[in-house]
Amino acid sequence: MRHKARILIASVLFLLAAALFTASAAANERVHITAAESGLYDWETQIFEAQGDVAVTYGDLSLHGDLLTMNTKTGEVWVRGDVRLRQGERVLSGETLFYNFETGQGSLEQAKAEFALPEKTGTVFLKGESVGIDEEKYTVAAAQFTTCDLDESHFHLATKELEYFPGKKVVIRGVTYYEGRVPLFYWPYVVIPLDLEDGINRFTLPVFGYSEAEGYYMKNTFNYYVNSSSYGHLYVDLFTRLGLGVGARHFYELEKLGKGSLYLYGIPTSKSPVLKGAFSHSWKNDNWSFSTASNYENSWARHDLSTDSRLRLTLAKTSAEAWFKYNKNPAASTSEKRDVGVSWSQSLTDSWRLNLQGSLIEQTRNKEETRVLDYLAETVYRLGRHTLTLAAQQQYNPDLLEGESPPWRSVQRIPELKWTVSDLGISGLPLGTQVVLGRYGERPSTVTQNRAFGQLTLSQRYWRPAANTTVNYQGHAAGAVYGNKEKQAWTYGRVGLTQRFTGNLQFTATYSRRDVWGTSPFRFDRQSPLQTLDFSLDYTTAPLRVTARTGYNLLNKQFSTLTVQTTWRPSQVWSISARTDFDLNRKVLTHVIPTVQYKKEDLNLQFGVWYQPDSGVLRRVESEVALPLDTWRISYASVYEPPRQAFTEGKITVTKDLHCRKLSVSYDHVKNSVALQFTINAFPTLPIGWDSEGGLSLFDLEDVADLIGVEE
Repeated sequence: MRHKARILIASVLFLLAAALFTASAAANERVHITAAESGLYDWETQIFEAQGDVAVTYGDLSLHGDLLTMNTKTGEVWVRGDVRLRQGERVLSGETLFYNFETGQGSLEQAKAEFALPEKTGTVFLKGESVGIDEEKYTVAAAQFTTCDLDESHFHLATKELEYFPGKKVVIRGVTYYEGRVPLFYWPYVVIPLDLEDGINRFTLPVFGYSEAEGYYMKNTFNYYVNSSSYGHLYVDLFTRLGLGVGARHFYELEKLGKGSLYLYGIPTSKSPVLKGAFSHSWKNDNWSFSTASNYENSWARHDLSTDSRLRLTLAKTSAEAWFKYNKNPAASTSEKRDVGVSWSQSLTDSWRLNLQGSLIEQTRNKEETRVLDYLAETVYRLGRHTLTLAAQQQYNPDLLEGESPPWRSVQRIPELKWTVSDLGISGLPLGTQVVLGRYGERPSTVTQNRAFGQLTLSQRYWRPAANTTVNYQGHAAGAVYGNKEKQAWTYGRVGLTQRFTGNLQFTATYSRRDVWGTSPFRFDRQSPLQTLDFSLDYTTAPLRVTARTGYNLLNKQFSTLTVQTTWRPSQVWSISARTDFDLNRKVLTHVIPTVQYKKEDLNLQFGVWYQPDSGVLRRVESEVALPLDTWRISYASVYEPPRQAFTEGKITVTKDLHCRKLSVSYDHVKNSVALQFTINAFPTLPIGWDSEGGLSLFDLEDVADLIGVEE
């Protein structure tokens, strides 16, 4: 997310880079000067003077002013009075401009600019005592920029000096945030690299707040920049309950040896010392690549160690990968997990390929040890529509790692021969087939049997018998024979019908069926009968939409819930909706959920209830009211549950619009807490706040973590 704090500064730099002169780019451009009142050229001194709406054209750049003096011998030009420097839609104005076309150096005094932020998010107003121009950099002295459009802005960012090195970096010294005339924050030195990937290095803000373990805190991030191969962050934090926290994150690039980062942070003054660390590195050459990332944290919040390392080989006919992953977190449900594996893929010919893969996973979940081994060795031969695969495999059930108890744990294919034909070549009928022969072993059932399997598949097809009718269908027929002479066969089909009766009314029905004969000694391929019918009716017109959905299980003779959703919008400001759930089996109405809303600009009225007619219980009442009163806004949002005779949510908020800032006071009568929040429109996601539960909160760390580069 591109926060306005960063956009504000980046946009100023973009303006300067685009609007100011660069001698190298325009060395061969012609300078053209016109004046509305008079022009005088002294042949002896080679000085040209022009007066009255003077215009200078230099490539795609134009310069306007009241009075111009130019020394054609030295290439020096002075422009005075209502100076306007324009390039495209960007305009920079000032009182006096000096520029040397030969050296590419100059200055603009009392500079001002006004330009739109990207994506129409606002306008930036820039002021500066002077802008220094040379071939290597641009320097802005005593700069101020804000998004407040008043002559006396409510807030602004002021800098003592700003240096812009095109394509390299921006150095800002002495950055102060002013609320009116009151300075609130100060950064002595800020570096914004311009030759790095987007998002790596960010403009930083201090973070104030409160937590039970840390107390009141102030977290600071300071950037440093040596070059594009060496830069980073320094962290200095103050906690009332823990003491001083210090740390650093360094990014490096070692040319042919790769690039990465190092992170170390600690709070040695805490009774239980806090230590965090991280290391990442990646390296790549023509054929090999390696990456590793490790994180460690030992604090009151968590005790966690994780690492992920991978080595890859990529050749014209060969690809291989080896990996090691480890995680240990005693407080988590999965307290420890190891994953070690390797894979290899080799093209023997253009049609013949060999694949090898193996992995071992060991984990401890809820004090229960699980160890699974997965391997695959297969050779695949493809010729046209035909694919022949010979494989030996052990496959574990992935549900095991989620703590479930599946009907089967693992299956071994030792070996398995599979022949697949993607298309039998029957015109207009996309039929495919598959034949599989193999010997299988299943655990924990300990069943080991030979198995012959065949399947004929019809891919999804569409048929339009009429202009407003669409039928889609697909299916397959399959069967298996086992070594113990057991047999299993099944057919599966699905047919869907979409009928549009009018431009507003549409009906959809889907019938699914699986018929099974016989049984399987295994659990992994055992099939179950299925026979369901699902349908929906949808009516849509300009102010009204009604949708009804239900289904029927033909095997257990049970309906699914009939749900009807209705939405009526008689105007742009009114919206009335209702959802009803009807149990077709018991023939009772189970839920009625009506909602009505009126919304016009800042005025918002909304009311809804959740009623259960079958039990006669009003389960939930929701309401929201927001009333604008000139520059004030009063809102109330609540959720009341009558069975409990209690509110689960309830907050009243009073907001005062202070032009480009907002002040809000809220009272939560459920939590019995009071909160005060001050929001600056230039930083809409960075509010300053206080509440009676958490105390002071100046900028939410979760909202600005990606902006300030602090690890959460």
